[in-house]
Amino acid sequence: MTTQFTKLFSFILANVHDPAPQLEPAYRMQCHSCMSPYLEDQFMYINHLYRRPLAFTEKCDFNNFDGKYMRTKNCTDLCVSIRMNDKVGGRRRFGYMRGCMSDIIHYNRSVIRDYPGCYPVRLRDLFISSERYAFDPLDSVELCPCAKPFCNSAPLKTPPFLAMAFAALLLVVFPQIQLIQQLLLQIQDSCTYKIIPRSTNQKRISRHSILEIGVS
Repeated sequence: MTTQFTKLFSFILANVHDPAPQLEPAYRMQCHSCMSPYLEDQFMYINHLYRRPLAFTEKCDFNNFDGKYMRTKNCTDLCVSIRMNDKVGGRRRFGYMRGCMSDIIHYNRSVIRDYPGCYPVRLRDLFISSERYAFDPLDSVELCPCAKPFCNSAPLKTPPFLAMAFAALLLVVFPQIQLIQQLLLQIQDSCTYKIIPRSTNQKRISRHSILEIGVS
């Protein structure tokens, strides 16, 4: 009897355990994922530096960016956009990469700054063990990490018609301001009186002298 009770107690201890702890949900943030279209042909030469994006499209470029047509991915660290200064066919051109910070393979965490914004980073400093990649000392990119959903988009540009309307408004308003200033100056001049000081050398004529002149 004692043996059976001991076995039963051991079985209960072996199968009863504390409930699993409530783990916080994994951090997920939506970020745009793309590269400039010309980088698709060059990707075989940079696939050891960057993970393949979801799309190669001109909509990824700064001047043509449009988030409505951009695919997104879940990121567990940061969103990032990179502007590259590449030399293609003997000519310099800007290329763009947008995605997760982890899409930069073996990046150096020390280059990440605490405050948001874009800043230049040498490729030698961007990657760990960069000496094996034979980067030129002057090779650099513009790095823009950020920590908000969809923050690796391009800055909003002022529509051309708004810029034209603002310029036309200045052309109309500025001459009117000058005219008002001229009118105010004229009013100020008309209200200014010149005070002529009284001469101290002028002799006073007595009333008696005036009567004598009148009699003669």
